[in-house]
Amino acid sequence: MMDQNFDHFGGALPLGDGDAWPEVELAPLSIAVPWTEPGPPAPETIADDMRSRAGRTVELLGAEMGPEDSGLLWSAVFSMEGLAAPIFVWLEETDQPTVQHAADAAGVPEHQWTMVWQTRLEGKDAVADWGMILRTIGWSWPGTPAIHDVELSRWVMREEIVEPLLANESLEPALESLWWVSASQRESGSPAWLKTSGLNRLGLPELEFLEVPVSLVPTAAHLLDELAARIAEDGPPPPGTRMAVGPELELRAFPPREVLSVLPQDTPGQLSDREPDAPPSIVFTGPEKIGATRPTWPPATRVLQRLADETCVVYRATRSTKRRAHLARQTWDELGMIYAKMTRLDVKALVAVKAAFGPESAREHCWLRVEALQGNCASGVLDSDAHMVPGLNEGDIHQVNRDEISDWCVVLEEKRFDPENVPALWRFIDGISPS
Repeated sequence: MMDQNFDHFGGALPLGDGDAWPEVELAPLSIAVPWTEPGPPAPETIADDMRSRAGRTVELLGAEMGPEDSGLLWSAVFSMEGLAAPIFVWLEETDQPTVQHAADAAGVPEHQWTMVWQTRLEGKDAVADWGMILRTIGWSWPGTPAIHDVELSRWVMREEIVEPLLANESLEPALESLWWVSASQRESGSPAWLKTSGLNRLGLPELEFLEVPVSLVPTAAHLLDELAARIAEDGPPPPGTRMAVGPELELRAFPPREVLSVLPQDTPGQLSDREPDAPPSIVFTGPEKIGATRPTWPPATRVLQRLADETCVVYRATRSTKRRAHLARQTWDELGMIYAKMTRLDVKALVAVKAAFGPESAREHCWLRVEALQGNCASGVLDSDAHMVPGLNEGDIHQVNRDEISDWCVVLEEKRFDPENVPALWRFIDGISPS
């Protein structure tokens, strides 16, 4: 264990030419499903539901009853065609604090039993495996308004995450639904330590920013999501190398041992803040060392400040861009109806669409503030100058078609809505009284 700690965090040894990230053991994925249907189900009932309601080819490999008075009714092992790893499932009694939390946090009705799934994303495409799991649960038990990601302590809402997948089998789940970004501070107003949790379920190191000023925490959290999506798609950069965030925006990727020795003692992220068995992680720093007598790698503050202050191009994972474009085009008709209703009600709102401009080799996705939207076309003014495509300037008027857009958003009373939360946007619009 001491050797493991030393390898991951201690000693501040310089990187060698042959260094690589430590191998990450593939962590399990556990999903708690509140049982809102009548009676406690038997393992055979679970298998039948997956077959008849979700159309899955499922085999019950084994089952056993839990110890008496343990709160565990039974446990079982299933195989499902399309998933490489088996699914371990157990049914446990739900205690009252859990019932209350489920009701308060996710609107789950009172329930006596909770079914827990545990598996590993061992297939060639972890995102496809995750989508299959969400769809199987969504189709098999339609009365459950939310499920709980146990490792991330996060509720996965049926309306926002699962229903779009059920409505369109070609739609992938959002990459960022597989991990979580958290921030911790010593005290209010002090620099924060931001890190992901859940990338180890993809067999990847977790990602970190250290010494993040409070004002830059939202920017850093968003950037960690973008970096995680790209690393999930292409793998991490070699230790000590640069990773481009966008044009003329770079970070460096290091194991924690390279920076912890110079981390101020009153700043979170110290070795003492980390679990001894924590998975390997990557700390992103500024691209160049600073200091004359003892040069060190600085925190990524300058890059984060630029992203917060300026309109910058940020490289996105191809998979994320394609998914969002697919969803934006799929919900275009609803955006048109919402736009028409807001116009009738004389509601003041910012409506914007993002579209791709330029050749394939240097394509840039730019926002247009919509001034007219009719049928499959929208016209509006460019929100800012393009960075990679010559001749695109802020204030220019452009018209784009539905099949050219890659995103849209509506900002109403400081609330932002996008293709991921159309039902919530409709509820907000329907609650507006005519002026």
